[in-house]
Amino acid sequence: MRIALLFVLAAGFVLPALSQPANDQCANATPIGEVTDMAFSTVGADTDGPFHPNSPCPGNSDLDSIYNDIWYLYTPTFSGNAFWTLCGTADFDTKIAVYLPGAPCPPADGDLFVCNEDAGSCALSTSELIFSVNKGQSYLLRLGGFGDTSPGQEGTGTFSISEFVPAVANDFCSDAIPISVGEDQEVNTLGATTDGPPHPNNPCFQFNDNSVLNDVWYSFTPDFTGSVEWSTCNSVSFDTRLAVYNANVPCPVSDADLLACNDDGSGCSSFSSLVFFEVEEGNTYLLRLGGYQGETGTGTMDLTNTSPPDPPANNVCANAELIEVQDPDATDGYEGTTIGATFDFTSFEYPTCLSNQAGEFAEVWYRFNSEGYQQLELTFGLTTPGSAVFIDLWNDCGSGPVDTNIVASSCFFASDGDLLVDTIGTLPGGAADYVIRVVTRVTFNLPGDYFFQLKGVGDPSAVNVLPEAFDALQINPNPVSGLAYIQADLSAAATTRYQIYDVTGKLHLSTEAMQLRPGSNTHPLDLTDLQSGVYLLRMTSDAGHYTLRFVKQ
Repeated sequence: MRIALLFVLAAGFVLPALSQPANDQCANATPIGEVTDMAFSTVGADTDGPFHPNSPCPGNSDLDSIYNDIWYLYTPTFSGNAFWTLCGTADFDTKIAVYLPGAPCPPADGDLFVCNEDAGSCALSTSELIFSVNKGQSYLLRLGGFGDTSPGQEGTGTFSISEFVPAVANDFCSDAIPISVGEDQEVNTLGATTDGPPHPNNPCFQFNDNSVLNDVWYSFTPDFTGSVEWSTCNSVSFDTRLAVYNANVPCPVSDADLLACNDDGSGCSSFSSLVFFEVEEGNTYLLRLGGYQGETGTGTMDLTNTSPPDPPANNVCANAELIEVQDPDATDGYEGTTIGATFDFTSFEYPTCLSNQAGEFAEVWYRFNSEGYQQLELTFGLTTPGSAVFIDLWNDCGSGPVDTNIVASSCFFASDGDLLVDTIGTLPGGAADYVIRVVTRVTFNLPGDYFFQLKGVGDPSAVNVLPEAFDALQINPNPVSGLAYIQADLSAAATTRYQIYDVTGKLHLSTEAMQLRPGSNTHPLDLTDLQSGVYLLRMTSDAGHYTLRFVKQ
């Protein structure tokens, strides 16, 4: 009997942990109206709601769901906007959804009305949302946990649902305040909520926040056609974000409706914002103003009929300014600026020496021929106080920055007050065309004016000029993992041998001298036993010598 009693007691402690919530299934949704601090638990719940792979509150996979879900049937006592919040009142990463009135149990993906995963700065990534309701209609509410795949998160907490009364008149897109051009117009986002969409994969919305949170709305119908500048630059008390939507789009707007945006304006303090956009007379544009990671505040904004500054002529790579590698004893140089420059975020490549790869940028371009030099000395100085740039080397406009395994020293940072003197190299042998990009990350630094010199180091003829009779010399593939092929194109016969050195000068392989015929000659080399790294292939002939740089994977 004693053993049986212990078993019963043990079972009494285990069974509650295994029991499921009464409203675990959609068919058993708990009827509610407006509630305050209503206790709930998803511990032990199953998942019977649908996947929502294309929802506005996605997870980390196509099988996006709300795991361990429980259900409520909410019937409001008013018509307007309902506010459902778990912000800081649950002990796990929550996820919530509301389905359209009349949705069956379980609902389908197409029945989704609105959802939320993480609400602003709510603790533990808890959730809240606002949705429009009609008095007497019933709405299925689904409450569960975040997860990439099952089982997802579960836990306990409380939630509240009440009628939402906005703290600011233009809190919702549908209540956008009409404005005209003018300066020092009042801004107030204190108490504002978020009803605009997120904008993933956009340079305006990075640094772990892809939206304009706690947003307020304006509508602008210009009586002119031209350019408009919208600015909170140096005139607000918080980190702002601005978004402008295409002409005449209805509320609610979507990610695809975005026309222009800005997070951190060039030269604007405290991460305030400035954006230019084009308008046509008589069209109406929706303007959305909010904060980074839920920051709110007050201040003023300007909306003016102003054109953006003209960008430098070499603002795009296709218009790169032609420069020359200077002699080692040259005293002159080149001048340039990133002031007024822009960038194309759809094709932008981050500098390899930029660790935190996010933000908005201004870039300009230069092209040159290495003239056979394997090393170049770069001298770079900024003349605008507070400015800074990254300088990196590209093979050409389409291929991106050079491979740092081949040209290890090819990306630099320069700031106002410090003269940069550094070496680009070591470049592969032979005269080759390259592109230099100068780019300012305007999120943190000012664009500015600068001067620079690009000088050759050493004697390019010592290793970089093909001997007479040689039309071309290549090693393929590069990088190489095993067997490599040396291709030499000659206009006359020559006696040649190949040697492979590492960058310290140690010889690793040497061939016997061989007679090459006029035309194309191919010689295989087995490099399987070479350690991974950068090497030099040196070709020595009776007419001179030449060196190529390659990478062993």
